[in-house]
Amino acid sequence: MLKIRLSTATMIILSCLVAVFFTDRISAGDSSLYSLENGLSKLVCSVSRSVVTVEASRRIQASLFEGAADEAVQRLISSGIVFDSAGHILVAATSVAGRDRITVSFEGRVMAGRLVGIDYHTGLAVLAVADHIGSPARHSAHYTCAGQMVLAVGNAYGLRACPSIGFCAGARPDGALQFSAPITSGTIGGGLFDLSGSLVGVITGGIGEGQPAEVGLAMPVYKIRPAVEYVLTKGDRMAGYIGVETVDIEISPGIEIGSPNQFAAAGSQHYTIIDRGTLITDIVPASPAARAGLRKGDLIFRVDDSPITCVSELMNEVRGRRPGAVLEVGFVRQNSSYFTRLKVGQRKLTTGGWLSGSTTADHSRATADDSLYREINRLKQTLRHIESRLRTLHR
Repeated sequence: MLKIRLSTATMIILSCLVAVFFTDRISAGDSSLYSLENGLSKLVCSVSRSVVTVEASRRIQASLFEGAADEAVQRLISSGIVFDSAGHILVAATSVAGRDRITVSFEGRVMAGRLVGIDYHTGLAVLAVADHIGSPARHSAHYTCAGQMVLAVGNAYGLRACPSIGFCAGARPDGALQFSAPITSGTIGGGLFDLSGSLVGVITGGIGEGQPAEVGLAMPVYKIRPAVEYVLTKGDRMAGYIGVETVDIEISPGIEIGSPNQFAAAGSQHYTIIDRGTLITDIVPASPAARAGLRKGDLIFRVDDSPITCVSELMNEVRGRRPGAVLEVGFVRQNSSYFTRLKVGQRKLTTGGWLSGSTTADHSRATADDSLYREINRLKQTLRHIESRLRTLHR
């Protein structure tokens, strides 16, 4: 009996010692987790003062509703970034283009927003409100954020600050930053911040099927200030468009092509080795490129006097030209080189997204209207089904 009591007492003492021994470690762990959580909460609270809610609406044609006499309004809720204390707000252009009414909200304050202009190079738009709202975002001094942990903060279904944490993968060929964080339609126009609270970029879209998108895209902060300054002083900044989708490609061994040498005797040739360029993977019907005779599978290696070795170089050459300018494009087709001249079109925006050229715009508007019509019909069928079930239950 005495041995049993001693054993029991020993176990109790050991349990107490273990509890005392590990208490400091558990408390330290809890303290570290609390500090991390508290630090993130303060960070979100701080940067969210630069994020506003943007609601843009437009009237929908009455013909889309069978038997409806009243006018319908389509609303889109997204986010915006406070650019300065003068009431200028940065948003994704796709969220506000073609909208009849825009409002900006922050902590219970709701003000009318005016579209100042669109920068078609970056896909950003500038809004103006009548009074100071929120706090201007502090811009990062870095050009990229590759490998860094980032915080995406935007509106989510009416909630002003909805953060998600991810990692920045770096810059894409078109200059946009790619990062791993879920993106919804409400997050578009929000901010991508580093862990110091500095704005790294403005969220412009996402990649991946479904909602939310699995990967986000943001326009880097170093491109923002020049775009805003241009829009505030000169209005819309137009961008060129030719209507192709391309990918980088390397050729080994390279293709030898000949072209006239203006510095040599008449009729002489000089030869160039083409070992890289940008390959056309898709082409928009009736676009400037299609009208100039370019085809899917052509390898573009030159625009005017500038060699083209990657997608970003082609994009910079095209978008930097004013609509109506004429370009000479060098391309390779079936191991032979050709040159063609094309007239640059204009990059445009509507509520359906990015469009270019009147023919394409009309087609895209029709597609958007058809999609909306199908969605409305689907909702009406769902309502009819619910009504039918209710009648059955009341019998």
